[in-house]
Amino acid sequence: MILRVDPASDLPLGAQLKDQISLLIRSGELPSGARLPAIRHLATDLGLARGTVAKAYEQLAQDGLVKSGGRHGTVVGPVKTGRVSQGEATERLQDAAWRLTLLAHQLGVGQPGAQAALDAANDQLQRLGDP
Repeated sequence: MILRVDPASDLPLGAQLKDQISLLIRSGELPSGARLPAIRHLATDLGLARGTVAKAYEQLAQDGLVKSGGRHGTVVGPVKTGRVSQGEATERLQDAAWRLTLLAHQLGVGQPGAQAALDAANDQLQRLGDP
């Protein structure tokens, strides 16, 4: 599992971490039953505070994506992956587009910056094998 956070991003580090793990789970790259790294190990690897990682894990649990096993760690729960309804897909894409557009506006890069970021993300996804 490859994760990275960008301290220069306006998106909080914990949110970046949560979003990346969520994507890995929803895409099926992290299957049901897979164990997530221990909080302290992941925090050390990414240079984050333990509380930041713990909060991301808590939010993933609230979203129903993982289950905390106490001493046994955090594992991916049973998650519906694959295709979603057309309505849900449209709603999720519109939400993501709104967040990207708002962030691009706040950063002062507008539509060209948002499009460049989207193109770069698509390129990266292609290199990873397009889950």
